Amino acid sequence: MIYIGICDDDRRFLDYIENKIEENLKIKNISFKTYRFTKGMDLLKAYDKGDKPFDIIFLDIDMPKIDGIEVAHSIRKKDEETILIFLTCMEDKVYETFKYNTFRFIRKSRIDLELQEALESSLEKLQDEKHIFRISNGDLALYISDILYFEFIDRTVCIRTFDKVYKTTIRRFKDIEDIFQTKGFILIHRSCMVNVNYIKSVGNLDITLDNDEKLPVSRYKIEEVKKNFIKVARRG
Repeated sequence: MIYIGICDDDRRFLDYIENKIEENLKIKNISFKTYRFTKGMDLLKAYDKGDKPFDIIFLDIDMPKIDGIEVAHSIRKKDEETILIFLTCMEDKVYETFKYNTFRFIRKSRIDLELQEALESSLEKLQDEKHIFRISNGDLALYISDILYFEFIDRTVCIRTFDKVYKTTIRRFKDIEDIFQTKGFILIHRSCMVNVNYIKSVGNLDITLDNDEKLPVSRYKIEEVKKNFIKVARRG
């Protein structure tokens, strides 16, 4: 499921872009849900209910009281990962939006031409950053950056994030290794794969993560873990 926020004070344009988004995603058979806002403050209130309520946000720049650029500034304080796409007739404002890690800038006068490309590129980006896992009661979508590690327990792959443990229906740990070894994860022993970005320190035969959890490391893997830890640390 992809969650999309659309914020524009022009209700007619809001209807139009919502319909266009729905047409494009239904053709691709993609599950989605749209949320409409006519005020920037109402969009920001959605963040009071969840840390990352939207995968993609379409945001008008020219709005009364609080404009799109001010809204983007507040969003980025809370959420650095959502895909932010600006909508506007004010092309001179495009350079002001770059500081907010803007993904696209769509001109309202060319919405039919530019919206489809922006949507398709957004979906490609989400595929890279978000992964769908099968759990007992359905599908679970997680940002890869939210995953601390994978662990194989009782012939089942479990996913550990900063605040929760999810039990998947995956029965082969190799399936996880094949996908995530190129996405910043490293095997620390045969049944645990860790996100290298969250290793805080490396001991003799263990590691400490950013949440202060300690995990054992196989003696056959410790040197590889150290090398990867140093590489990430040098990147800053």
